[in-house]
Amino acid sequence: MRRSAIGLALILALFLALPQALSASSGGGHGDGEAKKQEKKEEKKEKKEPGKVENGVITIGPMTVNILSKKGYRFMRLEMIVECVDDPSAERLYKADAREDLVLMLSNKLAEDLLTNSGKMILRKELMDLFTKYAGPGKVKNIYFGEFVFQ
Repeated sequence: MRRSAIGLALILALFLALPQALSASSGGGHGDGEAKKQEKKEEKKEKKEPGKVENGVITIGPMTVNILSKKGYRFMRLEMIVECVDDPSAERLYKADAREDLVLMLSNKLAEDLLTNSGKMILRKELMDLFTKYAGPGKVKNIYFGEFVFQ
């Protein structure tokens, strides 16, 4: 009886010490948490902020829009990197009226048409036309899709 009590006490002690041992062996320590936080901050800095213009390039999105489908409504999540000739042209694309026109145009698209590569290329051409309306003729050089997801 005494042996089983000692064994039970040892098992309990190991069970309680296990989480501490695991955190210490995983490279833990109080300083490592700060290093990981700093790494995450640096990663966020490297990722381009939506609406921020740098060398004529602006990221629009990610944005989620309801779009039409033969099966009812679907969601489309879209992020675009738009390359313009200068910063003022790119900044113009992030204004409220340009973004509203973008949402209205996307919400009238049929999901099944956008699933194919040719559908995406047609959408890119229509986006070029829309953005040219706001930035000015010859100001939009290219559009890249950073994210294009349907649900």
